[in-house]
Amino acid sequence: MQKLNSKNVSGLFFLFASFLYLVFICLTHRNLFLTKYDTAGTKKLYEQSQWQQSQNISPDKVLDEWAIGKKYTGWKNFIDENKSKTDTEKIKKEILTAVQKKGISDSTLYSYAGYMYVKGENPSLLNPEHPPLGKYIIGISTVLFGNPYIGLLVICILTLSIVYKITHLITRSFFSSSLAVFLTSLFPLFYDQLINGPQLELFQLFFTLLFFYFLLTWEKNRKTRTFFISGVWYGCALSMKTFLPFFLLFSVVLFAFFYFSSQRKIRTSLIHFSSMTGVGLIVFALTYFSFFVQGGTVRSFLGLQKYIIVYYQNSHIPLIEFAGNYIRLIATGSWKFWDTGRTVSFYSEWNILWPLIFIVGTYAIIKNKNILLAIFIFIYNVFLFFTPIFPRYLLLLFVPYIISICQFENKLWKT
Repeated sequence: MQKLNSKNVSGLFFLFASFLYLVFICLTHRNLFLTKYDTAGTKKLYEQSQWQQSQNISPDKVLDEWAIGKKYTGWKNFIDENKSKTDTEKIKKEILTAVQKKGISDSTLYSYAGYMYVKGENPSLLNPEHPPLGKYIIGISTVLFGNPYIGLLVICILTLSIVYKITHLITRSFFSSSLAVFLTSLFPLFYDQLINGPQLELFQLFFTLLFFYFLLTWEKNRKTRTFFISGVWYGCALSMKTFLPFFLLFSVVLFAFFYFSSQRKIRTSLIHFSSMTGVGLIVFALTYFSFFVQGGTVRSFLGLQKYIIVYYQNSHIPLIEFAGNYIRLIATGSWKFWDTGRTVSFYSEWNILWPLIFIVGTYAIIKNKNILLAIFIFIYNVFLFFTPIFPRYLLLLFVPYIISICQFENKLWKT
């Protein structure tokens, strides 16, 4: 009884420390939460940023347009005429760097797009490369509070709450659940979303965890209502970032989960998988309600999704060249960026705990035998292996790792 009481006290300490740390972050960066959103200024930045040129046009087209402006027929013609006179590679790098610098940051873009969406802008006409739901949340916060960061803070608190709920559902331990909240709140990638946002990864994490919580609950109670709610949150998770890669990722996770949870019954697995996928796709389509209200059709909606695929294909990023880059980021804090110079960047908030969490978390996953988390972490590792990386992409990997570590801690304590 004494041990149980001491663990409860420790759990309360972890929750209180998490709350204090979140308050500390907010006070340290209070200007973010107190400054009124500058609608006119952001609109001017967007209009002057030449964002479409820096983001939507391939490097080859940028170079061709520059050469045509210099009275050549194209970039190849410029090289043919000048390769013996000047360093064409240096000029190429300068052109692409100059164009890249004109682009506004993702957070500024998402804030502006979200605000315009809420004001009635068609999501297919402004930053259509990502689904609109996350930007709608940002825009609603901006309209209601005059500040997009208030909404981020709310999502941060809700995310920590669902981390607690998932861990408690798995472990039935107040201490382990509180520890998971504490470790998540301290993790640099988590609070980085709050102070360097708004980004989409925090929203993606929140809805993915909600999706997992109700899916794990359904595994226990097998209620249709729980299954349907899980499908709704699945659709929301799909509606955060580029649809196709995450739809493929979650599809593999879902089918594998249903297959193993149904004791390898193919027919049952297919029924559950098809039903969940159907609910998720309907919710995903509904997030484009403004698009349909303003005259969009099913055909034009599918055309929009095709455009997004083509857009990313035109980025011409050699995926094989960056394969495994995320492991380097976890191990050292540095990663190779996919600009023309292949710049090696370092994430200033990296620390030695990253590779430790990665190793211990992998071991914990093997020992825990939690089907859903094990499948997701394995598939997401494969996904990241072939994805050009940003540090924030690791948030969706490390929080499930933290939950798994706390589950393993609970097993050790019981043993």
